[in-house]
Amino acid sequence: MAYRLGIRDVVHLSLILFMFVMAGLLAERYYFQGKREVLEVSPESLGEVESETSWYGIYMQEEKIGYSRTTVTRQDTQFICTDHTYLAFKMIGQNKSVNTYARAVTDSKLHLVSFIFTITGEDTNFGLRGRVDKDVMNLNITVAGESRGERIPLDGPPQLPSTVQLLLASREFKEGDSFSTTVFDPSTMSNIQLEIEVLGRETILFNGAETPVWHLRQEMGGMQVDSYIDDQHRLLEERSEIGYRLVLEDELKARTGNWPEEGTDIQRLVAVVPDRPLPEARNSASIKLELTGVGQDTFSLRGGCQSYEERILEVIPRLPLPEQLTDTLPTVIRDVYTSPGFFVQSEHPRLFALAAEVIDLRAGEMEKIRSIMRWMDKNIEKKPTFSIPNTLEVLERRSGDCNEFAVLFCSLARAAGIPTRIAMGLVYVENAFYYHAWNECWLGDWVSVDPIFGQFPADASHLRFLAGDMSRQVEILPLVGKVGIKVLAYSTGPGEMR
Repeated sequence: MAYRLGIRDVVHLSLILFMFVMAGLLAERYYFQGKREVLEVSPESLGEVESETSWYGIYMQEEKIGYSRTTVTRQDTQFICTDHTYLAFKMIGQNKSVNTYARAVTDSKLHLVSFIFTITGEDTNFGLRGRVDKDVMNLNITVAGESRGERIPLDGPPQLPSTVQLLLASREFKEGDSFSTTVFDPSTMSNIQLEIEVLGRETILFNGAETPVWHLRQEMGGMQVDSYIDDQHRLLEERSEIGYRLVLEDELKARTGNWPEEGTDIQRLVAVVPDRPLPEARNSASIKLELTGVGQDTFSLRGGCQSYEERILEVIPRLPLPEQLTDTLPTVIRDVYTSPGFFVQSEHPRLFALAAEVIDLRAGEMEKIRSIMRWMDKNIEKKPTFSIPNTLEVLERRSGDCNEFAVLFCSLARAAGIPTRIAMGLVYVENAFYYHAWNECWLGDWVSVDPIFGQFPADASHLRFLAGDMSRQVEILPLVGKVGIKVLAYSTGPGEMR
């Protein structure tokens, strides 16, 4: 099956970039030592807060990609925190823009009571409402014109990312202090532990002047960001090692920018260039690499077509022999990978109807996979997309990139009874490895499938770091800007191997 569009049209970091722009988190895991104080406040410490608005410019590698406006208002015993973010940038040669809006209502101790969260743009229209009921978060999700409910258990009173700064503003800092709190991230619909450490006093250049600040390091889900807070408890700047920055500015400066007419494609900023090129990558039959900068045992580097030992990764894709097509997957794992999820709505009536139309459910697993790929190649347009990928929105828009293709393929394959997961990692295109998402199906072992390239199995330049649900994609963030690749061996083979 020929791939008709260039990789510039499909491979990117839309979901990953959205995660760290919204949460302000990036880079490798930071381990805190000692006892951490739970980040709490008393109503008295917030007594002077009435209403204030802060504007921030958002930069990536010194290029402006957007702005945000945060407003905090006190009403009796509650606080209302609103955050509006506008992003505009080049992505795979195309101009993209997106608006996000969050409105959180908290009690007098800044514990979350309810919230609204939306993402709107040419590629998406996603809405989420939530209300805390004791130890449960009740959610209402609206996507592709349909709404549904979810309930998420809570271990403790959560915050939103937009209320954490108000929590910090209520405290007096001391070098060596460390705090923790639970943050509900609406973009992943999950509760994440946030750890904060006060590193000490420093000076930074702010508005052309050396300004004394407190340097705080925040860590969440294996990612970290450095925050700089002045003596008036204003957040002046946030930084990450990859070059993401949030800078306090006045409204005019924050909203002024030349994006996206000028600037670098975002996905190129995080590409991994190996020590030598790989010709004919789409026909690669095997590859042996030395990886540096990985350093975590939690990554899924072993299994399926991959083997990994002491920094050496080898990938040899292959289809199973007929005698290998046996059901040896434990029932509990099979249930996970044939069931629906937040992103993969494999039991929705619209999806079931499509599966019945596209797939001969009496056919074998390999023919079912090829039927899904043929239908997607003809009916789903390959285009750069900035969204939280989910089945219904892909079906509605009939377009997407690697994330959307992986989610829709996973939904159709699970509806056909094939245990399927989403693989996340790197793929080689145009002299570099780019972050990418594809699929793996259980056929006696995990076999790679890339529906956007039309490959079954996917070529050897697909380097899997994670596998499971799309929500795990945020776990790749600690790798960004850290991975190094040295090619030890490489071979190509005929296209018939797939």
